[in-house]
Order: sequence, then C-alpha cells, then structure tokens
Amino acid sequence: MKTQRGFTLIEVLVVLVIIAMLVSMAAINTGGDPRKDHLITEAERLKFFLEAVSDEALFQNKDLGFVVTKSNLTPYSYEDVVDPNATNNGVATNVTPQTKKEWSPYKGRFTDVFELPSEEMQFNLKVDGQEVILGYSQEKKEDEEAKPQIHLLSSGEQSVSSIEIYFDDLDFSTTTRGTGVGRYYVDMNNNE
Repeated sequence: MKTQRGFTLIEVLVVLVIIAMLVSMAAINTGGDPRKDHLITEAERLKFFLEAVSDEALFQNKDLGFVVTKSNLTPYSYEDVVDPNATNNGVATNVTPQTKKEWSPYKGRFTDVFELPSEEMQFNLKVDGQEVILGYSQEKKEDEEAKPQIHLLSSGEQSVSSIEIYFDDLDFSTTTRGTGVGRYYVDMNNNE
C-alpha cells in the first residue's frame, strides 16, 4: 500500500502567517493619500517655526506678531519708529525726533515668511477660540499699519491660537495649536 504524504497543519499555518504578513506590509506601503503625510510634515515644520520665533521674542525681549493669510505667516515686531508727522512746534531744532510704536517687518534671526509649499494647501486660523477670516494676500495701503493676528510677547505670553492646514478635497487636516505659554502641539484631524 502506498503512503500518502501531505502537508501538516503546522506547515499550512506557517505559510498562511507568512502570506498575511506580506499582504499587511504591502497594504501599509500602498494605502492612503500621500497628501496626509505632506500635511503632517508641514504642521511639524510650522510648530518648530512658531516655537523658534516664540523663543526669539523671549530672548531678544521683543514683542512679535504674525500677519496670517491663506498661505503664509509673516513676522512683525512692535518697534519704535520715527514719527514723520510729529513736529516740535513747527521749529526745526537738533532735538531728538519723536517716535511712536508701530508694527514693522521683523528684522531678526527669523525674517523669513513661512509659506505653504502647495497652492492647494491652506491655513485656517482661530485666535482665542474665534475663527479669523483670512485674506489671500497681504496687500495693504502704504500708510496702513500691519495688524498681526497672533502675538508673541517678550514676557513669554502668546495668543492662544490654532492654525489648521488642510486641502479642500481631503477629509484630513492638521492643527498646530499654541496654549499661550510658549509651546505648540500638532493634532491630526479626521474630518470624515
């Protein structure tokens, strides 16, 4: 009589486990929208940028702020500037010119504007829990003073703010939020 030789139960289970592991690795590597990773990367980059500028405000003893649009953040500092409208009773003298406090583009270590790399990617800003309507550009009149929406004070205090980065057609976004005391956190939001 011939003996029939087949696979044992253990051999079959080992093969099934190996196949399951290979399929799960393939699903992890091919699944998902790559824009999600891009949003996470930008949120982390924004977090580190905001923390660096916050530290700069503290260490340089300057009040800083950001003007935020749909696609970028521009740093400003609250500085003494010469007031061109101030006169000394109409008399030209060698007196020190009068100054006033005004928001001006920041001239420090972090003078770069934080820009989103993709035109489809946008910011949504909330300050103190209230949504702020953002423009598409920072166009302002020559005599108009900048009005930062986010403030980073030299005392270490900050506006409690959250900046959401999103794509219009993606059900996922990231939020970089500040608690008002110098540190920022990144949250992932599934909007499904």
